[in-house]
Amino acid sequence: MFTRIVVGWDGTPESEAALEWAVARGVGTPLKIVHAIGGSSTSSEYLRAGGELSNERVRLMDVAERLRAERPDLIITTETEHGSPSSVLVEELGADTLVVVGAPATHRGSRWTVGSRLAGRHGGGTVAVIPSTPTTDARPAVVVGVDGSPASMRAVELAAAEAKRLGAELEVVHAWSIPPGWDVAYGEYQGDVEALEDMHRGVLDEAVEFARSHHSRATGRLEPGPAGEVLQRVAEGAALLVVGSHGGGTVARFLLGSVSHELLVSLPAPLMIVGPRD
Repeated sequence: MFTRIVVGWDGTPESEAALEWAVARGVGTPLKIVHAIGGSSTSSEYLRAGGELSNERVRLMDVAERLRAERPDLIITTETEHGSPSSVLVEELGADTLVVVGAPATHRGSRWTVGSRLAGRHGGGTVAVIPSTPTTDARPAVVVGVDGSPASMRAVELAAAEAKRLGAELEVVHAWSIPPGWDVAYGEYQGDVEALEDMHRGVLDEAVEFARSHHSRATGRLEPGPAGEVLQRVAEGAALLVVGSHGGGTVARFLLGSVSHELLVSLPAPLMIVGPRD
């Protein structure tokens, strides 16, 4: 599904966790490690043997050499550039590319992390955001959230491929809620609630059937509650969580949508966000 993997790295424990995950994921797939060092370049800097850019390039090349020694089967390239991580990595996004970044160790400070800035961009790229502390008792399951949209069906396709690659079960999850006001007069709306639940079950059944068409061992879970909360709970400790990003206009791309952003903040498992296509 991916012809290359790009990892954002800066030497922090968070980026090391992302790199470790990408190396484990990237069997047979070329791996590019990108280090954005901030600031702006000058024409003379590229010719100097010393300086920050040269020093950081050597530092990253040492990391690559270590990985090659450990994993001679990997094809690894490196790139060190001036600029912010989000501006440098956005150039790597594409339909055939998986961009991998680490998540902050804490949620203090801005919630607009590199992962959140990249994940809603157009172009069909997929961003994987990796927790800085790996789950020690990860269960062999891939969880995918669906809502019946084309974006979520692309997420199902990717999740099915990942489940097959890992030899894991695929759990297709659809969350639903009773509309506000209905619950206070449940008896009056009971027939409508049952009809609504049937409609949501149809959405889930369609997604499960689609997943099974991609040779996955898929099961469906229709769960009551807000989608973000449901996926946080169901995906806790899973090998992988996959969701689709709807994108939209500039603001929508930045804000991602409440579900994707909630999951990026809580990060119950390694998270893949399938970006919207142009």
